[in-house]
Amino acid sequence: MATYHHSASFLSARTPLNIALLMLNVDPRTGPNTHAHKRFEHLWRQASRRLCADGAANRLHDSLEKQLRGEFLPDLIAGDLDSLRADVADFYKANGVPIEGEVDQDTHDFEKCLRWLQRWQTGGPPGDATGASATGAPLPFSVVAYGAFGGRLDQQMANLNMAYTYDCFQDFFLISDHSLAYVLRPGRHTIERNMEVEDGTCGLIPIGGRCDHVRTTGLRWNLNGERTLEFGGLLSSSNQIIDEQVTIETSSPLLWTTGLLQ
Repeated sequence: MATYHHSASFLSARTPLNIALLMLNVDPRTGPNTHAHKRFEHLWRQASRRLCADGAANRLHDSLEKQLRGEFLPDLIAGDLDSLRADVADFYKANGVPIEGEVDQDTHDFEKCLRWLQRWQTGGPPGDATGASATGAPLPFSVVAYGAFGGRLDQQMANLNMAYTYDCFQDFFLISDHSLAYVLRPGRHTIERNMEVEDGTCGLIPIGGRCDHVRTTGLRWNLNGERTLEFGGLLSSSNQIIDEQVTIETSSPLLWTTGLLQ
């Protein structure tokens, strides 16, 4: 059985992960001196690639004071561009940021950006998209999708589907001001708690189907492998982390969620 190790230390400390920060269409900065504000700026500094999914570029532009906008330039803006304002597009074009429009309606803006990251990760040609050079990465990307929760429920479900589907990256984190989530594949997992950013609440949600076998340690309400997790039955929500380390053994994919300090 495969063994995995996870940590949210990348949210508050320097990290060896090759982070690709992918901003979705939410406000990435919620006000000065908040935990969310500090996390976003930390992630920006740690990232080796920074992408805006369509209207996320509006949010990034508008959240910054004019004199700071030139310091927060994404490496790419991609999507169908139905939300990107003309004034924002002009600003980023003038500052050398590539803007790539794809009209394919079978994929949403998040997935269009993920396909760009796949191209960069493999160091291959940009395919049918143009305007940005394909650059190989020293390590597989650890994707951090910022703004994955909040807003319309159907879009949040689509974001979860991306984390479930795209297993070509080293890690795939979904994050909002309030939550961090990632998929645990079948196997044994060790999770290190980051008390600088996590509030101690957590959940284990079956994703893609029922999960017949789950064993945990380090939680207030541990699972012993005898209960099935499934919609229509038991979900482990509003659980609590009581040890510095959590272990999870699962027979099927699970979504691990933790609350973040506000």
